[in-house]
Amino acid sequence: MVGRIQSWTTKFLTCAGRVQLIKSILFSIQVYWSQIFLLPKKLILLVESVYRKFLWTGNFESTRKTLIAWDRLSCPRVARGSNLLDIGTWNKAAMCKLLWNLCKKKDKLWVQWVHVYYKKYNPGWGTEPKQASWVIQKIFKAKKYFAEGGYTEDDVLRMKTFSIKDVYFKNIGEFSKVSWRRIIWNNAGLPKWIFIGYLAAHRRLQTRNRLKKGGCIIWDAMLRWLKIVRPVIDWEHEMQLAEQHCRGRSAAAEIYRMMLVGSMYYIWQERNARFFQEIQRTDETITRSLAQDIQCRGNVKKCLKRKLIELNSYPTV
Repeated sequence: MVGRIQSWTTKFLTCAGRVQLIKSILFSIQVYWSQIFLLPKKLILLVESVYRKFLWTGNFESTRKTLIAWDRLSCPRVARGSNLLDIGTWNKAAMCKLLWNLCKKKDKLWVQWVHVYYKKYNPGWGTEPKQASWVIQKIFKAKKYFAEGGYTEDDVLRMKTFSIKDVYFKNIGEFSKVSWRRIIWNNAGLPKWIFIGYLAAHRRLQTRNRLKKGGCIIWDAMLRWLKIVRPVIDWEHEMQLAEQHCRGRSAAAEIYRMMLVGSMYYIWQERNARFFQEIQRTDETITRSLAQDIQCRGNVKKCLKRKLIELNSYPTV
């Protein structure tokens, strides 16, 4: 796992790219071991620490204050999270599958071996062979993880197939939904735009007051480009208007979502360029670049092409 991270540190990955690598590559490494035995809590904390450092810094050694707590990132997207895997809960769900295999006497070599070797204990739901190895004992004790998800013995025995995913979501419980979930996650914008929009929705972007006016000018120009004539208002009310405007699946709603997170990204990018590199672009340059990106990104979807043809001019600042 560390070797994979070290091979990526030389690449110019955004936080959105790191999230994707964590989901697709790093999680697959630990998932293999999670399906074999119960991972020690100390190991889980260590693995999450590696993920966390890689996400926010790009390597596993640097220490930096995280913008969003890891347990929040592990929540479902509808509940302020980023849908990252909760390693401990997933590991428990995988242990439940091993116990289910034993209870159903599945045609697996290890299941047959346990039933033969511990025959006197009659391996099943209520069995706890104290003379068994640590791994076997942990499998039999997995019934408490079923109970955490609201499953009874009868529920488990009635299962014809077992889904680790279903047990996982049962165990993490239900969450209250956030109102801005559609703005961020039902978005066809670039992943790096969406991630910056996600941080902005959590109010975790460290902005500077001197860019506030510039941000209003850019957003006002983009609104007029989409034929929306109204004054730019404060952040809270802008998000409320966006939630109302983006409820449908129309082309205008999809482009509005893209335009909103794209504007956040470009304003944030301009802030960093001015603050760290002393480079400044004009408002016209920023809005033109954003409009070009929206056109390129949106033309991939057939349902947006007709609406984008109407927006064949650059925004006016």
